[in-house]
Amino acid sequence: MPLVSCEAIVLRSHAFGEADQLVSFLAREHGRLRGVAPNARRSQRRFGAALQSLSHVRFWFYERAHHDLVRLSESELLEPFWDARGDYDRTLALNQVAELAEVLLPEREPVEKSFRLLLATLEAFKASDSVWLPLTYFQLWSVRLAGWLPSLDHCGRCRRLLESEPVYVSAVRGHLCCRKCRQPGMALLTEADWRSAREMLAQPLGRLSSEGWERQRAAELRRFLLDVVEYHGERKLTTRELLDAKA
Repeated sequence: MPLVSCEAIVLRSHAFGEADQLVSFLAREHGRLRGVAPNARRSQRRFGAALQSLSHVRFWFYERAHHDLVRLSESELLEPFWDARGDYDRTLALNQVAELAEVLLPEREPVEKSFRLLLATLEAFKASDSVWLPLTYFQLWSVRLAGWLPSLDHCGRCRRLLESEPVYVSAVRGHLCCRKCRQPGMALLTEADWRSAREMLAQPLGRLSSEGWERQRAAELRRFLLDVVEYHGERKLTTRELLDAKA
């Protein structure tokens, strides 16, 4: 049982047994893993604050044959990202990032692009007072990396190039439509939301301005993206219900 070292981002951490901590984390080279931090709730010596949700850390762990859970040996905190600032929206948005990562990312499959996306998103949360740009960016790119994002350039039925016009979307139908090709049950995606999506796909998050990003901006886009996640993931998102209730 060799000791494995990895750079990781903690997704969630829960009490496990009498003194242990169960940790879900995304490792850069190993994908999403779950591990037990022994005696972490009684002693801070080996783990300290490194088990806090959405912390950027280095873990050392043992992987045991025929066990789903790795055994964490020690940790080093690289950078903490949990920063609620007393803001309920920010708390829910950060929790949604963690939930989406757990729903969308497969276990034990390296996902370098998703790791970099998650790290860039957390850095943007920390640097900005607005949660809506980094949250929307993470939703959009997570759906794209999962292979579930339809083309934003052409109508999915007539293949006509989409330009300055509203488009219609449906998670079930899996494509965008122009006004002429819209089908029953499709929701309107405004030109502003469509343009925001195209801009986010074309630019790194760090180059986008958060100015003007209030809750209502790109709300229909976020609704569509979460519809896609719930449809393909076949589960309801807890954080979505909480954010919707807050609106």
